[in-house]
Amino acid sequence: MKNTFKKSVAMVLILTTSMLGLPIAGLAAPIGTETLIQLDQRGQLLSRVQSELARDDVRAEFLEQGVSPAEVDARLAALSTGELQMLAAELDELPAGGSVLGVIGVVFVVLLVLELIGVTNIFTRI
Repeated sequence: MKNTFKKSVAMVLILTTSMLGLPIAGLAAPIGTETLIQLDQRGQLLSRVQSELARDDVRAEFLEQGVSPAEVDARLAALSTGELQMLAAELDELPAGGSVLGVIGVVFVVLLVLELIGVTNIFTRI
């Protein structure tokens, strides 16, 4: 019994130490320029939209609709690059003064996009 145990332990040790010298295959590939540009654009879009939605009047409107600021940030992070571009385009079309109607419009567009991608169920309560 002891002899077979010692032999099996010795075989396992021989096998594992002999495999230490084998090369490990790495799976790495270069990242294309287009991918880097898209990642950079996504970061810029996300920071721009977050800065617009971080205003006090916008946050107050979100809270009035029952959406917490942390939930808004999490939902923004879940948006695709195309959806962020659409939202940023909507923000660009708003007047420079940021009227109350403009803020409500942005909130509505954000809630509509989130409803369409299935993140929220806000409009089913109405």
